[in-house]
Amino acid sequence: MNLKQKGADSLAEGVEPLRNLLLASTGSFSHGYHLEFAIEEEQAAHALCERLAEHDIFANISGAEGHIRVYIKDSESICNLLALVGANSSLYKLNDRIAMRSVRNVTNRRANCDNANIARQIETAAHQISALENLVKSGGFKTLPTQLQKTAIARIENPEAALEELAKILGISKSGVVHRMKRLLRNS
Repeated sequence: MNLKQKGADSLAEGVEPLRNLLLASTGSFSHGYHLEFAIEEEQAAHALCERLAEHDIFANISGAEGHIRVYIKDSESICNLLALVGANSSLYKLNDRIAMRSVRNVTNRRANCDNANIARQIETAAHQISALENLVKSGGFKTLPTQLQKTAIARIENPEAALEELAKILGISKSGVVHRMKRLLRNS
């Protein structure tokens, strides 16, 4: 849409000019969210940004005279614009895409967190087992109290076990296992 011909004042006439402008716009949702309008006059671009801001739609301006772009980068503002102009079908599609991305992002974050926890658990168990094997080789294992010996044996026999699992095997709390492992590592 050529806002130069329409003039910046036409933006104050209601939603119809925004709807027409939206029909002439370009957008992309493949990597993030981006909707832009090609505007010829800087004054019209600023008027558009002000008009959009009245509806909690936050836009920015880029480019030089004759090649000005008013763009919106956040999904919430794009959704607000679609709702404002009555583009319900596009709004539903965008909301579906936002929901799918959100679910995928949460799933990825959880998987990454789980993988990091497993890696730390394996690294910690390997360190503990190595220290306990050194304790056995040095003869210090025989001088340990029975409860520490049982904890050491449980760890060596269950290298993949988390602390919660070792606690169940030993019949004690997780904090009890942590305390005993610290004592064992100090003795190694």
